[in-house]
Amino acid sequence: MTDTRILFADLDGTLLDDNKNVSAEDLRSINEMISAGHRFVIATGRPLYSAKVVARELDLFREGIFLAASNGGLIYDCGTDTVISKTHLDEDTVRAFFEAASAEGLHIHTYTDDDIVSLRETEELKVYSRAIKMPYRILSRIPEDLPGPPPKLIVMSIKENSRRVLEDFEARHKDLAAGKVQSVFSNDYLLEYLPVGVSKGKALIRLCDIMGIGVENSVACGDEANDIPMLDAAGTAVVMKNGTDEAKSHADYVTDHTNNENGMTEIIHRFIL
Repeated sequence: MTDTRILFADLDGTLLDDNKNVSAEDLRSINEMISAGHRFVIATGRPLYSAKVVARELDLFREGIFLAASNGGLIYDCGTDTVISKTHLDEDTVRAFFEAASAEGLHIHTYTDDDIVSLRETEELKVYSRAIKMPYRILSRIPEDLPGPPPKLIVMSIKENSRRVLEDFEARHKDLAAGKVQSVFSNDYLLEYLPVGVSKGKALIRLCDIMGIGVENSVACGDEANDIPMLDAAGTAVVMKNGTDEAKSHADYVTDHTNNENGMTEIIHRFIL
């Protein structure tokens, strides 16, 4: 396994183009690296349900392919169809953030294994559901009506100046988060709250250890702030040409091609094959 390399690829803005598709060329390159004995990991902020939908649609739900979902809070082996590890939030924290966001008129949701769940049907909920291809359900009480503790929370805004709106919320509720959850932006519209210690970077280190692959043989590629822990942990950090300046400041290499121009193929042929 010493020559085996492992590629951790973010989904939105990295593996997926702006229309949420993957080019035939990029899929051929992924299949080529799997056939050569290397490993491929979809590392996403999306919940497991949505990550599995994408993997199945792309015919990437098979041996040699893994999912690091919920920003690394859950690691899944597509080859054996099993969860390797997962973390979750405590009920009191979930309740507190739902109360805080609801009091300010902000959309907030979390997840069961099969649904996005919230207390109100909002335009944000509909937009998010369509984007990640996961159904939603309205519950009367959260966390009381959840079947189990959830992996993360998302506070979402699609209003003008959404990033500022969410940053203001994040700043006002730092005391509520302290020692219990950590926050990260997956884009300007989504503020995520994760269990303390969860990140794509921690998932990279853990999966490399499980697979017996040296971290120095890992490559991580992304485009956004929530990819930075993964970029910092990897042997080689790659940021897409379309990535944010913040993400690029953590890169060993910035691609010549965007997510709409077969950037994944560039990465695979430069660093894996």
